[in-house]
Amino acid sequence: MMEMETDFTSLVLEMFKKCAGRSGCEVCRDHMEEDCLFFPEMYRLHDLAQEIGIPLAEMDLASLVDLCTLCGLCPCQDIRMLVLKAKAARAEDKKPPLSARLLSDAQQAGQWGTAFSGVLNSLNRLNPVTEMAKKILGIHPERSLPVFPEESFFVWAQKKGLTAPVKLTSQNASKVAYFAGCSAAYLFPAVAKAAVGLLEQNGIQVFVPSQHCCSMPLIMEGNRQAAKKRIQANLKTLGACVQDGYDIVCSCPTCGYFFKKLLKENAYYSDAFQHRANVGNNRMQVPTGSRDKKFTFVPMDIYKTFLKDDGYFSGIDPLERIDLSLNVQDLGEYLLARHKTGQLSIYLKEPDQPLAYFAPCHQREQHIGHPYVEMIQSLPRTDIITVGGEMHCCGMGGHLGFKTDFHDHSLAICGPLFDQLAAASGRTIVTDCLSCCMQLQHVFSRQVFHPLELLNAV
Repeated sequence: MMEMETDFTSLVLEMFKKCAGRSGCEVCRDHMEEDCLFFPEMYRLHDLAQEIGIPLAEMDLASLVDLCTLCGLCPCQDIRMLVLKAKAARAEDKKPPLSARLLSDAQQAGQWGTAFSGVLNSLNRLNPVTEMAKKILGIHPERSLPVFPEESFFVWAQKKGLTAPVKLTSQNASKVAYFAGCSAAYLFPAVAKAAVGLLEQNGIQVFVPSQHCCSMPLIMEGNRQAAKKRIQANLKTLGACVQDGYDIVCSCPTCGYFFKKLLKENAYYSDAFQHRANVGNNRMQVPTGSRDKKFTFVPMDIYKTFLKDDGYFSGIDPLERIDLSLNVQDLGEYLLARHKTGQLSIYLKEPDQPLAYFAPCHQREQHIGHPYVEMIQSLPRTDIITVGGEMHCCGMGGHLGFKTDFHDHSLAICGPLFDQLAAASGRTIVTDCLSCCMQLQHVFSRQVFHPLELLNAV
């Protein structure tokens, strides 16, 4: 079980102790000032408590936790785990409103939305109905309700026979298990279809296994029980794919970040991994780099007291978490590796079209560079620039940007990025994150594309 170890207030106070206490780290006081709302508010509350002498425990700490979108840009994994625990502890103490629960269940909303797309899309065109729906769901009046496709990507994939395990046609053939993610599956199926088309046209056989929401939206609202069930189901299915020789690819940066980074945090400190590493009773083997390629050995009697698998996901098998993280690739990363070895033939559908590419937070946190930009730049007659700095974020936070009480926060986070994109107004905006697409389309009132939609096989 993903058990919470203490109450909400204690968890938040632990964040202050780590970040702003007498012996706390204050790296993020300046580091996160421009593009984050969480850390500036944390330091403001800390300084205010010191100034007026009111205990932090008596302040409004719930609103602080609501400001974290889990963008992953902060350098401290301890705070990320504490935020998740705090969100879950608060949700268990005071159940989130129905509107938040509905918005955060992207899988269920997508299944219902596509199943009844005809009726829902017709109602969406009636202003009184739209206004009422927004009030019920807690969606900000300025946000547009999603338009659902007639069928989900998963229904399309089943009709195409992609949900049946692949039988390789030759020894040299490649096969992938494609994890589409909820946004591509239920809102932007053209992206998922483009991924399948590009892979198949390059001789790569595609399997779309049974899959659930990665659970990022659920844990953002503290729904750890539903998240746990879906995480374990995905671990079982994708783990079987690894055993069957599939390369697992993911076109959604958030799903990729969740599987590769967030889910496995602290797993290397578990007894199960240390036993598998077989380093003896007096040492621990721990990673020293972000890509899990370098390890070092430390004395167990000193480090075991604070290097523990005690994070939000500690109740889920650590070896399964590690093995999945090591076997999931971003689709752009996978395609670029093949492109560099001459195994991928692609072209840009409109080569003379000037492009501005934004690398989403969760893509950057995978430390894979800009694979789509690198591929496009290698093609003739292309003009693509990158926009956004290392700390820039679109601010959408998945479903959070739709919520009435977070809408303004989401726009405040992305102010610096929008300034850069506005300066590149003559270029088509491109990004791998469909949440970013929705945010940028909302702000600029023009279509934003996933790189896969611009590419085709030769």
